[in-house]
Amino acid sequence: MELELLLYGLAGLSAVSGLGFVYFKKSKGEKPKALGSPESHKRKDYKSLEDALTKTRDGFWGKVKSQFAGQTISSKEMESLEEVLYTSDLGPKTVDHLIGRVSANVKQEAMTIEGLHNSLKTELESIFNQISSKELAPQPDQTTTVWMVVGVNGAGKTTTIGKLASQQVALGKKVLIAAGDTFRAAADEQLKVWATRAEVEIFSPEGIKDPSAVAFDAVQKGVSKGFDLVIVDTAGRLHTQKNLMEELKKMKRVMGKALPTAPHETLLVLDANSGQNALMQAEQFHSALDVTGVILTKMDGSAKGGVAVGIACEHQIPIKMIGVGEKIEDLRLFNSSEFISSIL
Repeated sequence: MELELLLYGLAGLSAVSGLGFVYFKKSKGEKPKALGSPESHKRKDYKSLEDALTKTRDGFWGKVKSQFAGQTISSKEMESLEEVLYTSDLGPKTVDHLIGRVSANVKQEAMTIEGLHNSLKTELESIFNQISSKELAPQPDQTTTVWMVVGVNGAGKTTTIGKLASQQVALGKKVLIAAGDTFRAAADEQLKVWATRAEVEIFSPEGIKDPSAVAFDAVQKGVSKGFDLVIVDTAGRLHTQKNLMEELKKMKRVMGKALPTAPHETLLVLDANSGQNALMQAEQFHSALDVTGVILTKMDGSAKGGVAVGIACEHQIPIKMIGVGEKIEDLRLFNSSEFISSIL
């Protein structure tokens, strides 16, 4: 992590992203270019979502296609399909749901591999379409918006906060990062590096070890100083540590006292590589904190990106963003249609 930040600083080339538009600035006098333009897509280092999700596609549709290519698929093959889907990290409840729906279609008419593809595509679209989700952005009806970011150690929480801050600065927002992880000294140092790089202010008061106190004071400062966005970091913890989960609940309550509507988003950062464990984390964090959105990191290096479907199906939590690389612009808004096309 520290090496990554150092290399970014030495490169002399910064990349900052708006939500939906990513800007690359080589020097102060150069006009930034939007990622959405045809010119930016010609960049050699531009990574399409389809390319980024190659491992997930191979682990999901690749297995299905390999198993059933050239066959006429009837109800007799549903057990084999179920076995394949269980290895794709969709989660058991999601697999049961998909098998039930596909089986109903197969009973009406035997399928080719193309028919199975279309059936799975339809069902995945239905899963994501049943979840209402607002765009991850500062609330226009709020003077100050507060995001609380939670997750286990190693999921990429600190890096995600830095990228979120950079993206919002690119949109002209005034951002404050609150160093709410008072348990780990390295977290504070990492956040300071990101804050410097993103040119945002960090709230890290000396001598205060109560994370709830840090969160309360940070929200108060955000409101009084006219910050558009306050991003509150929290200590990484296992979802099984009940006392630490209680501390998160306290932090959330305290923020509400500083600003009655805060936090406006409670974002859970999950490492896609953790597969089924990510589903368990989502269940526990959501139960404790009423998570409003998930950010899935490290999707580009994982064959377990199907967990996004499981989170949506089993917990009805919207996927807000996905990380498909180390660059700031590689933290992208989640588009379910694009995601489904990329894994099928």
